Amino acid sequence: MSGILSMPATGAIIQSISQTPGAIGYVGLAYVSKDVKAVHVSYDGGKKFVEPTVANAKNKSYPVVRPLYYYYTNAGKSKSFIDFTLSDAGQKIVGELGYVTLK
Repeated sequence: MSGILSMPATGAIIQSISQTPGAIGYVGLAYVSKDVKAVHVSYDGGKKFVEPTVANAKNKSYPVVRPLYYYYTNAGKSKSFIDFTLSDAGQKIVGELGYVTLK
């Protein structure tokens, strides 16, 4: 093993992994594609392996997940964006892009 790299962005991770035989990396579920393969993870000593899917992220059976937070300083200016993001139309876009919806 040659070591661990900390990369600044998802694109850099994907590029580095694609050029390094045997390498693995951690990226968001939205970046999984035919070229970026997802790894099933076991957290019980290899008895059960769980696939990284939207459903498994929502039901918390896939153990490698993290929330995405919005931070803002002016609620008045941000309200319409946040309201849209939480609306049915906004959540539809979130899901279409491969992210895990709140609803």
